[in-house]
Amino acid sequence: MNNVMNRKSIKMVAAAGLALTLAFTTVGAGTINADAAQTTKYVAKPQMVTAKSDVKVRAGESTKSKVLGVLKKGEKVYFVKDDYGWSKVTYKGKTGYVGTRYLNIPGKQVDSKKAPVKKATPAKASTKKVTPTKKTTSKVQASKTVTAKTAVNVRASQSKTSKVLGVLKKGEKVTVVKESRGWSQVTYKGKTGYVATQFLSTK
Repeated sequence: MNNVMNRKSIKMVAAAGLALTLAFTTVGAGTINADAAQTTKYVAKPQMVTAKSDVKVRAGESTKSKVLGVLKKGEKVYFVKDDYGWSKVTYKGKTGYVGTRYLNIPGKQVDSKKAPVKKATPAKASTKKVTPTKKTTSKVQASKTVTAKTAVNVRASQSKTSKVLGVLKKGEKVTVVKESRGWSQVTYKGKTGYVATQFLSTK
């Protein structure tokens, strides 16, 4: 009875082992596509390449994407570029993707993990001296009373052609608010007017 049980146990273990073996054994090496989770890629120019074994051509970079066809061992296909495990190819006038490991691609492999990372060069500080801008301080002039040297027009602005607001008589006094470019701003009959400074005296 024990012998019978032992034989059954051996058969069950053997069957389980066979199932696992079949699960991890590729039915045809060429029909299994490489996954894209690789750290290396080929740097090669677009060219005709040869299939190492039978391999599926898929519509996208995934083993779940649609199968466009199968490349036979030794069959040539136009290689466009490699993207870490998947090669973009032109297959029967269409764009397809093939596991890179199944193609003979003459080119250089680049390890993405070892690829040098360029450090950002810090911008050099300018050595030019920055000259501080001088603050334009406007002098606040105190108002003062002046006397007209002679009869002179009081104008609306700092111009000989501007409107005449009135006339200061000789000896008449007026309050000067400020002076600018030969003109004195005065208060004349409650209004702001301008008189040529040369015709005014502080005496």
